[in-house]
Formats: sequence, C-alpha cells, structure tokens
Amino acid sequence: MKKSMVAWVGVLSVFFCMPCRALDMCWIFGSGMVLQAERPVPVWGQAQPGEEVSVVFAGQVKTTKAGKDGEWSVKLDPLAVSAEPRELIVSASGASRLTFKDVLVGDVWLCSGQSNMAQPAVDKATGGAEEAKKPINPLLRSFNIAYNEWAAEPHTKNFAWEKKVTNWFDWGAHGTKISAVPYYFGAMLQRETGRPIGLILSPVGASNAESWVPMKAVETVPEFAQLVANSKHWITNLPNARQAFNAEGAAWEARKKEAEAKGQKFKERQPHDFRADLVPRFWIGTLYNARIAPLRNLAIKGVIWYQGENNAAGHGQCAKDGPGYERLMRVLIESWRQQFEQPDLPFYQVQLSMFNWDDFAGRRPRDPNVAGGWSVIREAQERVAKTVPHTGLAISVDIGSKANIHPPNKRPVGERLARLALRDVYGKDVVADGPAYASHTIKEGKVHVRFKNLHGGLKAGARDGVPAGKLGGFAVAGADRKFVWADAVVEGDEVVVGSAQVSNPVAVRYGFIQYQDVNLYNAAGLPAVPFRTDDWPLVEEQAKGPAEGR
Repeated sequence: MKKSMVAWVGVLSVFFCMPCRALDMCWIFGSGMVLQAERPVPVWGQAQPGEEVSVVFAGQVKTTKAGKDGEWSVKLDPLAVSAEPRELIVSASGASRLTFKDVLVGDVWLCSGQSNMAQPAVDKATGGAEEAKKPINPLLRSFNIAYNEWAAEPHTKNFAWEKKVTNWFDWGAHGTKISAVPYYFGAMLQRETGRPIGLILSPVGASNAESWVPMKAVETVPEFAQLVANSKHWITNLPNARQAFNAEGAAWEARKKEAEAKGQKFKERQPHDFRADLVPRFWIGTLYNARIAPLRNLAIKGVIWYQGENNAAGHGQCAKDGPGYERLMRVLIESWRQQFEQPDLPFYQVQLSMFNWDDFAGRRPRDPNVAGGWSVIREAQERVAKTVPHTGLAISVDIGSKANIHPPNKRPVGERLARLALRDVYGKDVVADGPAYASHTIKEGKVHVRFKNLHGGLKAGARDGVPAGKLGGFAVAGADRKFVWADAVVEGDEVVVGSAQVSNPVAVRYGFIQYQDVNLYNAAGLPAVPFRTDDWPLVEEQAKGPAEGR
C-alpha cells in the first residue's frame, strides 16, 4: 500500500509539473494578415504535447499532432491570389480554437534595417501631403514587430516571451505615421500589380548589420573572430557592464555637485551609454534572434533593406571597412535565404544617401581625397548587388541631407525599391536602374565617361549649389593621385570631366565622398550610381556621431 501510494504521488507530480500549453501561435499570425500566394505556406504554433491540431483555410484542411515539446506545424498548399476576406481557423482536439478573420492572399515583403527604414514623415515626402489625404487602402497591410529589442539566443520554439503589442492593420499614409519607405514601396506594388500586399516591419534604429546575422553563420569566419568573441562576452557580461556604468554615472554626478558647491566650472563630460559593451543592437545575432528567427520559414515574397549608417560611422566595433561589410552582407543574405527556405529570395538594398556628421556645419571644405565611411559602405553595397543573384540596389545619393541623417523625402526611395521588384519579380516593363559607369577615355586633358542604363539619355538635374546645366560631384586626379573637384557636363551620351588643375588626368570619381551635391540622371529620372575608376587605397575617414565624440 505504501509503495503504491508513493508510485501514484510520483505520477501525479509528473502530471502537474508538465507545462500546460494552451493552443498558441507565433505573433505574426493574426486577423487582417496577408498570406503569401503561389507557394506552400507554413503555419505553426504550440499546443498540449500529443494534441491533434487542424488548420482550415480556403477549403484546405491540414492536421497534425503536437510533438513532445508541444510544437506543431503544417503547410498549406500554394494559394491563389485573393482579395476576399476569409477566416483562418486553427483548432486543437482539447477544444481550443483560434479564429483569424479578414485574411487575404497576396505578397508578403519583409522590411528591415535601421532607422531610415523605420522613419515616418510620409507627409514630408514629395507629394506626401496629397498622399496623406487618400483613403486607407484595404489591400495594403502591415505588421510592425514591436517586441523584445534583442535576444541572446534564437527565439524559435516557445512564444511565452513574446508580448503581443501590435496587430495587422490596413495601411494609409495618414493612419500610421510610421515607416515611410515601406509605405511608398508597398503602395506602388499594390497599385501596379493589383495584388494584396503585406509588409512586415522589422527595422531597429542605430543597429549594426552584425546584429541581424545569426551567430552560427559567422562564428567560424576568421575575419569576424574578434567581434564574435566580443559579442559573446558582452552578452554574458551585460548586467556587470550596466552596473559599472551606473556607478560611473553616480560618481560623475557626485563630482559635478561637489564642483558646483565650490562655485567651480565643471567641464568633465558626462558618461554616455551608447558604447559597444552596453548596446545589444551592436552585437552579432541579437536582433536576428529576436525579430527574424521567430518567423521561422514563413512564406514571403522578398526583402527590402535600408541599413549601413551605423557601420559607416564605425559604432560598436562593427565591420566598417568595405570588404568587411561586403562579406557581412553576403552572409546575411545567405543566412536569411536559408531561414526562409528560399535560395533565390529577392533582396533589395538602399544605397546610403549623402550625409556627413562633420561637414554639415561647414567646419572644413569637402575634400575629394577623403572617401569617408559612407562612400566605403556604398561601394560595398554596389558590389553585393552586382555579384549576388536576385539582389538589387536603389540609389538615393541625390536625396540625402547634409544636416540630417534621416532624409525626409522617402517617397523616391520606396518607389525605386518598388521599381526593382516590379521589373525583376513581377516581370513589369519598368525602368529600375540609373546610369552606371561603363568605361572612359582620355582626350586632350578631359575624361570622357560612358554609361550604361541611359534609357533615353543623360541629363543634369536641378540641384541647389550646382549651376544650371552643370554636374556636381565629379573629381579628377593625375598620376600624383591627388583629386580635385572638376567641371563636368553632359555631351550626348557621355559626361566630359576636366579641371585646369590637372592637365593629364588618369582617374575620375563621382559622388565618392561623405556628402556632395550630385545631379546626374538618365531620361527616366533615376540617379547615377557613385563610382571611381581607380583602385587606389582609400582614405577612409570614419565619421563619428555626437554620441561617440569626435
């Protein structure tokens, strides 16, 4: 009797200690969502271990059983595009039931990067005031990932840590006040294709590219060994680092009060926590773990990406040189393609706009010999777009702001991204590329530059600071490798560049600097890609933001 009682106590202890999991889904599933058309659609969640789960949508019924860990998943067969609001019903044998209403089928795009992808101000873009007056488009929908900013490990199994704070919603320029680039991108796609468009918004301001790459993808790459080691240390040491910083701040406050009590000026700079050991947005894998890994192999159409400012500024011991950033982006694209089980997943980047921390206040003249971090990253972005299949680059150097790292005119950026997708993904006959350097010849002390992607010819656009009919941003150098700003004009299908200071030019650059007024376009109104004809070592002056000092 005693042994029997002990046995029953053991059984009951196991039973009551088992996690009681209600039927649940990843936060990306919700009413008003858009499911990806024309490819298998994974649906997943958790339930009681062994419980039977069924998923019903658009006449399909898929069933499975939750595993020992409570996890379950099914795949819906490819779905036809549909703007008809329908219900996605998920139920479990234990009488649990989830019903998601108003579900459409179209194309789902993931929008990620840093603050310029998140930046609002739709109404400040060209034509934004009129756009904001338009009624909400029920076929353009969005989901803003607004959960834990970072995670030490990939969150792929359990959903308890996720606090659902946003839902899918219809999107109008006047209704959300967020993420202008995705809005203009999605609005143009929806308008030109007629398909429902779903946008998953997952940017984080001031984030390094490293934080969006899974640790396992780079921990065996020799050139990232130090950053991997640092990131692992920072992750485990964050509580200690934060405690030490708080103590440092308290000591500073005490010294300040003491100086003020004595009537002395206190010039010591206050400690700032925007530094590598305190900012998880700088560390390898932290944003991937929290914002990309939970999406598992969600069916999506493609990715748009606007990032690079933090790497260009050199924050957080990041990959700030051209080869390092290029290698990092190759790893990022490949790892995301593996994550979503789409080896040809379209991936479109925004090339960094013109901007310079130090130049905008006029503290020194713009030196054509100093490429700056922004140019280095731009060149790396172009190399990725040229060599990685199913990628593209939206050029934005013509709309940058020398005094604002967040250029307010986001409409051209979103629509240039949309042009790439419309041409490459949807097969539309649209012009998506601006002029790109093809070749050059040198005649009588002038450089004659030829371009591809003319689409009707070359033209000089109107730009403050550039005389009418002239081109800004060109520089030439002789054998001494010293660049000077040059005069440049469009002559037929060429740009002729020269300077009285360089009688025998051997190299030419265009827009290859932190900030300069550039205004070369093709007849379709798309800007030229910055370039250089030399392969000389660069003077890479890394700009620093106010938070890191100068």
